[in-house]
Amino acid sequence: MVAKRINNLTKEELAKELETLSAEHTALLKSARAILNNQDFDTSAQEIFKYCKDVTGATSGYVALLTPDGSENEVLFLDSGGRACNVDENLPMPIRGLREVAYRTQKAVYDNSFANSEWMEYMPEGHMRLDNVLFAPLIIEHHTVGLIGLANKVDGFTKRDANFVTAIGDIAAVALRNSRNLETLRYVSFHDQLTGLYNRHYFVNEMKRLAGSREYPITIISADLDNLKAINDTLGHIEGDKYLQACAEIFKESLRDYDLLARVGGDEFALVLNRTDRETGENILDRIKSNIDQYNKTHKTLPLSISMGLAVSDNSDQLLEETLKEADRLMYREKQKQRAK
Repeated sequence: MVAKRINNLTKEELAKELETLSAEHTALLKSARAILNNQDFDTSAQEIFKYCKDVTGATSGYVALLTPDGSENEVLFLDSGGRACNVDENLPMPIRGLREVAYRTQKAVYDNSFANSEWMEYMPEGHMRLDNVLFAPLIIEHHTVGLIGLANKVDGFTKRDANFVTAIGDIAAVALRNSRNLETLRYVSFHDQLTGLYNRHYFVNEMKRLAGSREYPITIISADLDNLKAINDTLGHIEGDKYLQACAEIFKESLRDYDLLARVGGDEFALVLNRTDRETGENILDRIKSNIDQYNKTHKTLPLSISMGLAVSDNSDQLLEETLKEADRLMYREKQKQRAK
């Protein structure tokens, strides 16, 4: 059938067909290369979207992902093609209309009379005019997780456009899956799985970075959770894990958003407070102690006991390693006092 169709083409039509095939082939190769060269999905998706526009002749569109609850499109970027659009970008984009058909059927859909179609009732006031539209789903493991949307092609979309954008959508889905896998790997590499805090690996790297930074004065609080071994031995490791998680939550609610908090050992934590002098650091330490007291008032069966020591590097002449050692020394001295009680 393909050979028969080609044999019936004029020279001009054949030349155009070869040109289109070449453009499609090049776009697919470039899309695959975009995945290999870029680690984040946003960058890959923007490149892939550009190839879709170039090949199909669409002048506007977007790439969007499904929100975690599955109710809305979350637009990563939008190209209006120069047409005026007064819609607030923060407005929700519910899964309805022709978009819903693409999500539900997991197939590319298009409408070349969109401006006069039933779907227009779902368009918010101030939205740019859409003469025609095409939606192709992004599918990962049999689930539609997003869309490539194209609009306003001069001569209208074709079945060939739908097939091509579907193929591009498959490539975009691979880029998204790779990006999510990489994000998961990064998270696991730098976080403690039990508490969600940064781990020792991240802490060591951050200490190296801070050593040559302009973040001084830097306050370090070394903390050790008392009685963890006894709890594990007598009540079991599940209770011990809860004890650790409670400690982590106390630290998180006591610190500022930009402070570094890491679990650096089994029952050991490190708190690094950038641009924080001794007075401010001691105020934060007092806040931690106050939050521990508040927690213990409602958890009398298994109250928290945390030994802490604080030390400060006023400038880069005071090595952070030595400051950490001093914080450790003061923490162990506090622990000895706790044991002597």
